[in-house]
Amino acid sequence: MNGRTLMISIYTDDAGTSWDDHSSDDAEMMFDTLDNLRISTDYLTKQAARYGCDARFICDWVKNTDLYYEATFSESLVTEFGDYYEVQKNWIEQNIDIDTLRSKYRADNVIYLFFFNTPFSNQVNPWYLGYSCSPEYYVEFCNIYVRFDDVYITKPPSYAHEIMHCFGAHDLYYANEFIPQQYVDYLDKTDSNDIMYTVYDSKDIGNEFTDLDAYYVGLIDECAEVDRWNLAKSEHITEQQTFG
Repeated sequence: MNGRTLMISIYTDDAGTSWDDHSSDDAEMMFDTLDNLRISTDYLTKQAARYGCDARFICDWVKNTDLYYEATFSESLVTEFGDYYEVQKNWIEQNIDIDTLRSKYRADNVIYLFFFNTPFSNQVNPWYLGYSCSPEYYVEFCNIYVRFDDVYITKPPSYAHEIMHCFGAHDLYYANEFIPQQYVDYLDKTDSNDIMYTVYDSKDIGNEFTDLDAYYVGLIDECAEVDRWNLAKSEHITEQQTFG
């Protein structure tokens, strides 16, 4: 997470959702997503500074209009688990001159955010897909479904959570190939406030950014919990061992 990260916002129409350029409600929601992005990246910058690292995020598409895109897909992309990863990756490669943008903004990292104007009836939570899931997913992007689960509008804590995935952080609220059930149970028992374990439905981000999070996003090289609970090694450590 250290360095300059370019955030590309892509407002996306698909088979079931769309943005209306003439709708004041849609325009308000678009600006709300930008506000959420600013809040979440400010939070991450402050957390990185606690570890002596300089994380800068370039995301303001009002100030930098070349960070704003519109996309249209014939498929329904409001689905779980990256069913259309290749479709979205191909769109990025065909429509965004990322080498030029990297050079212009002197970016070390690039994250793409697809925003979908979903109704509250949508039951798919926002999600991320990239290298942390599998090395074959080398383009890092998040699908942000702006409304979901009958009542929720996606807020800054969820943005920060998904962005952290792009840097290697893992979900801590369920057992997976990186996190054993014993550690999930421990977090539940101790009412963990880790942002990768739980998020709040609020504009403010009151979650804790822990040493484990710092370890997984590459801010520190060691974390005692990894050995204590037999957690997966950070991808950043693995890369150093493989290529360093």
